[in-house]
Amino acid sequence: MPKKKILTKPYKPGDEDKLQWFDAGLVRFIMRSLTFWEVYFRYEVIGMQNVPRKGGVILALNHGFFFIDIPLFFKHLFLRRGRRARAVAEHLCWKLPGIREIFLNLGIVDGSPKNAMRILRGDHAMIVCPGGAKEATKSSRRKYDLMWDKRYGFIKVAIATGVPIIPCVCVGIDDAYVLLNNAYRRWKGTFVPLPLFFGLGLMPFPVKLTHYIGRPVEHNYRPEQYKDMRCVKALHRKVLKEAERVKNEGLKKRKLFGFL
Repeated sequence: MPKKKILTKPYKPGDEDKLQWFDAGLVRFIMRSLTFWEVYFRYEVIGMQNVPRKGGVILALNHGFFFIDIPLFFKHLFLRRGRRARAVAEHLCWKLPGIREIFLNLGIVDGSPKNAMRILRGDHAMIVCPGGAKEATKSSRRKYDLMWDKRYGFIKVAIATGVPIIPCVCVGIDDAYVLLNNAYRRWKGTFVPLPLFFGLGLMPFPVKLTHYIGRPVEHNYRPEQYKDMRCVKALHRKVLKEAERVKNEGLKKRKLFGFL
């Protein structure tokens, strides 16, 4: 499988749609470096048995500002279920030098419907964060709000490819930093949309991170029904209901504002 060298071959427009880029050495390095964060956040996953060991499936995650939970989830998914998941990213990520090269080397591609369907039709597990940048850069006043309203792209892809959707919610990630403002609007007008935030200096608070994996939301729609918004909205409601259930159960189990 060809490798894309970060320093010797810079990003070119269109690379974000190529599924072949993957640097196994970089992946191994990142997996090893995650040990510190696993210990720091006392990371764990509950409900991993809900993820099938094979076949196409969409894993819908919430998106925190400090998104270390996503690579941690990748690692545990591989170690415990033997699945090498692919991921799709916000379109605007491909405007950020450095980040886009790393994403490509990790096998992450642009979150277009075409790319998503290619991944799922290859029987891969695909990670998507429906809330995107809007959810990741929201103020702490709205922490744990799932901003998935009117985010129908992943629903349409699930119908078109006939795969289930599994909501996966990380409880603790929205407490890693305190965000003082909503920075989403800056995505459209600036290069790096950072909100005002604080933790232990620049370090995040040592909260406990726990991923709760919900039950698979199945459907029996025909592939062509992805164009029918009644079907799309009905499945969206089922997915959001399961995501809210998982989130609320996880929040009830927290102790001492997330530090235990």
